[in-house]
Amino acid sequence: MKTISTTVLPAKLEYLSAFIEAVTKAAIHGGVDRKRLFYIELAMEEVLTNIMYYAYEGTEGDIGVVCRSDSRQWFTIEITDRGKAFDMTAVPSPNLTGTLSERKIGGLGIHFVKTLANEVLYRREGDRNILELKISLHSPAVR
Repeated sequence: MKTISTTVLPAKLEYLSAFIEAVTKAAIHGGVDRKRLFYIELAMEEVLTNIMYYAYEGTEGDIGVVCRSDSRQWFTIEITDRGKAFDMTAVPSPNLTGTLSERKIGGLGIHFVKTLANEVLYRREGDRNILELKISLHSPAVR
């Protein structure tokens, strides 16, 4: 896998568009089709805003985003932060069939991210959360 871009910025909402722009440029360079770019941008907005609102809880910190591609099969986005541990892969799928009164608030954004990516991997290394989204360059835009 070749690293296409690395972006490290403060975990503040004012930097959200800069993160998304960097990922979009890297995705185009990495061979992602334009139809899928919209979904990648939405998924990145979900992941990044969750980190910005919840990971640091009143303290300041950074978010790192590394984009890689092999230009044939995979485009990978690795998102890191030093906030509190949170494994989105362990969050159960929301109830999508129940009535509104039966459904719990939250979880739809995480569900969307899991649906977009072919693989969503999480690990904690020391004080860092590392979330990896692997996107096939040949599969449909959303499963």
